Amino acid sequence: MIDPGWAAVIASFVSLVLGVVGIWLARVDTNRGLLRDDAKRRAEAYVEVLRIVETRGLVVQDQIWNYADTQDPRWDIQVPRRKIITPSRTDRAEARALLAAYGTREVREVFETWLQIVDAWDAKVVEWQFAAQYAERPELTPTDGEPERTNEHKARTALGDVISREVAA
Repeated sequence: MIDPGWAAVIASFVSLVLGVVGIWLARVDTNRGLLRDDAKRRAEAYVEVLRIVETRGLVVQDQIWNYADTQDPRWDIQVPRRKIITPSRTDRAEARALLAAYGTREVREVFETWLQIVDAWDAKVVEWQFAAQYAERPELTPTDGEPERTNEHKARTALGDVISREVAA
């Protein structure tokens, strides 16, 4: 038979161990929940960034189509143009803010590469508009939309691939 004093000590020790294990398990569960919530917020931020990038990328592609692909200078015939609703430039700031809060360095770098291509395209459009307004209207061909057309599509695809890998991990 066990001495009642030792039984009390053993029962206290067992209670203490079970209490510590219970607290530890609760902490582990809380940490898992926080990690899951953080991953969810990151995924939602990435989805919003991809929405912004896809919208802006399609605008670039449609502008290239309208400026460079639709005119036949020999016959001066206009092919129907694509309607473009240009989003506000603040969409880029929103994407940068989301990436600053949730993005990894790799995602931010790929986004900045894409953004440089979009900025190069915007600069080219401004040059064409200036020439059309103050000089002779430029005769544009499909090659005049290069390399921005191809580079924008590649950079947008690369960003989607990087984000996809991170969200899936």
